[in-house]
Amino acid sequence: MVEMKLKKKDKCILRALLENGRLSYSELSRRCGISRQVAFERVRKLSGEGVVKGFSVCLDADKLGFSFKAYVLLIAKPEEKLRNELSEFLRNSKNVRKIQLLFGRFDFFLELLFRDKDEMTEFLRTMQSFGAVERTETFIVYQTMKDNPEDPFMECFSE
Repeated sequence: MVEMKLKKKDKCILRALLENGRLSYSELSRRCGISRQVAFERVRKLSGEGVVKGFSVCLDADKLGFSFKAYVLLIAKPEEKLRNELSEFLRNSKNVRKIQLLFGRFDFFLELLFRDKDEMTEFLRTMQSFGAVERTETFIVYQTMKDNPEDPFMECFSE
């Protein structure tokens, strides 16, 4: 995919929205030195082009009772029917935050959230009961030192 060339005002808008996605168009225009209408049009254009995929809320999992975070690396058997059943289970599971397909020794990388170890244990047992699961490796997070997914983008939007 070709990297999109962004105008200075677009970079300013994106940086401001990364810092605070709730900014009004008036505040965006003030921060970026453009009119409110231009801010609105630029955000709409960036959204239409898929640069901005949406707006969301960042929740604190611990405060909401999801105290167990785990990552699972999974090797799956090659049979397509078995993989499809496993994929459907993972996509529909309330505990799965992210599923990534990998090149290399492992096939899937899963990011999971649970309320307690019993919920995690039950999920892992169910997942491993699928015929497609050949092997898993589970990592339980005991402390998160940094969680700022927007950081890699901040520098590219600064002038």
